[in-house]
Amino acid sequence: MSKVLVIGAQNIDIFANSDHAYTYQDSNPVKIHIAFGGVGRNIAENLSRLENEVHFLTVFGDDVFSVAAKDSLEKLGINISSSLFLNNQSNSVYLAIMDQKNDLLLGLNDMDITKEMNISFLKTKEEYIREFDFIIIDTNLETEALHYLLITHHDKTIIMEGVSTKKVKKLEEHLDQISILKLNQIELSTLSTEIETEKQLADLHHKGAKTLLITNKDQDIILSKNSILLKKPVLAIERIVNSTGAGDAFLSGYVHGMLHHFTDDQKLDYANRVAHITLKSNNSTSELLNIKEVENYEQIHRI
Repeated sequence: MSKVLVIGAQNIDIFANSDHAYTYQDSNPVKIHIAFGGVGRNIAENLSRLENEVHFLTVFGDDVFSVAAKDSLEKLGINISSSLFLNNQSNSVYLAIMDQKNDLLLGLNDMDITKEMNISFLKTKEEYIREFDFIIIDTNLETEALHYLLITHHDKTIIMEGVSTKKVKKLEEHLDQISILKLNQIELSTLSTEIETEKQLADLHHKGAKTLLITNKDQDIILSKNSILLKKPVLAIERIVNSTGAGDAFLSGYVHGMLHHFTDDQKLDYANRVAHITLKSNNSTSELLNIKEVENYEQIHRI
């Protein structure tokens, strides 16, 4: 079984969905759905469901949400024993207001507890982190903590999820220390002054970026590395149930392919299918995700 460490955020996701256009500055009828989430958590869960050995370094409070989040991760078989457990603290919460197409309209987060995963804490885990060759980090960590991890563990395979336009800016000066950087098109545009996608990719490579994975909603997915540009169409889907975790699912599928020595083409296909399965879930991860489901999907589309 392949072994990977995920360092990042876990939180409670609260989704608000409406069948009608929102009226601003007024009360709107919606359907509320609560689930477990967080970029680091999503990736850890996906990789675990794909039968990889997953260790997760995150932070928990001691409220009801924190206890539920901790228990759910342990039931998935994810090792959280080295995480930070704090007293008299609330779990982080993410509120997603979805539009009529079930795409994100507005995201609101209360993630102050993540700041506790600071350099002082990470230094106590340095020996533990060095046990892993593959380390996935999300940019919800504070800038100083991210830079510390990148500088201290640059000899490892570091995989990063951009998360948002604001958070990806933390990586500008350290692109050369990231093995694989997953971005969406907006995040890519934030890191480059160029206009065209291929010029933006070339610009980031010039700044030290190694492998770039780019998603752009229903546009082609892109893998760019070593002067190689590989594009794949996004798999068609009749109805998106929730798009929030699709990018995390895509990266999870790609990393699974890395851990199991897939070709680049196979990695993108696998990532595509994992994201497609996740788009059909109410949550930012899918309980239906497993290796058999992904392989069956592949067989169906070979017909």
